[in-house]
Amino acid sequence: MTRQLTPIFGLLVLDEIDQLGSARQTVLYRVFEWAGGAARLVLVGVANALDLTQRALPRLQARGLRPATLHFPPYTKQQIVDIFSRVLAADDNAGVFSPVALQMLAAKIAAVSGDMRRALDIGRRVIDLARRSKFGENQSVDKMMKDSSVTVELKQVLEVLNDVYGGARQIETEVDEGLPIHQKLILCSLMLMLTKGKNKEIVMGKLHDVYKRVAAARNMAALELGEAAGACALLEARGALRVAGGGAARARRLRLLWDEGELAAALRDRPLLASILADRACLAP
Repeated sequence: MTRQLTPIFGLLVLDEIDQLGSARQTVLYRVFEWAGGAARLVLVGVANALDLTQRALPRLQARGLRPATLHFPPYTKQQIVDIFSRVLAADDNAGVFSPVALQMLAAKIAAVSGDMRRALDIGRRVIDLARRSKFGENQSVDKMMKDSSVTVELKQVLEVLNDVYGGARQIETEVDEGLPIHQKLILCSLMLMLTKGKNKEIVMGKLHDVYKRVAAARNMAALELGEAAGACALLEARGALRVAGGGAARARRLRLLWDEGELAAALRDRPLLASILADRACLAP
């Protein structure tokens, strides 16, 4: 006897699903209800925080809607090297990176975030720098792109990596233009704990507590823990900080990767952010 499979009417994929969060999580609960019961809908949600449904949506389990979770860990150094090699080979550019240059690029990305999209973006910038170094600024883009004799060396990788992850100018640009307000508040809260707090070992739970007090003191609604963890993951992808440890979000450890002095200098020129760095009252429970 042939088994009849129930047809699926739809597949809904929502990237950055944590951005739909709100105070009562009304929208997120409604979205998950679409795929519950007799509904013929498969819902796939992509979020930066693995514990989003546990922390922000605790009533899902009571309603029989708790989803299965699949964790995609950051890419390792060797995985980044392998993917780069395949991408370059597909474009007939297999030899464009010297081995030591590719190893350095992969090692840095793996250590900071393991973000493959970030790695590919930096790789394109490095190749563009190498080509412009060879041909000069006045050559046409078509001529540069058709030339296959360019080899990316270690010095060009280091130049781009220093620009992306290390320079004061880059930090100022990120603070001015690149970061949403809550990521700025989280960074300021982290700096406040590092410069004025007693314990330099920062964990997500303590950072979230300080961040909530910082936001409340400025009449702003703070992100929930799961959302704040997602914001930290985005800051990690930018190379601003490092999140370590698995398990519960509150227990994860954080380490600032940007230079503390350069970040402090960038924040002091912004009155709202500068006031946070001196707000010791937000450190006390």
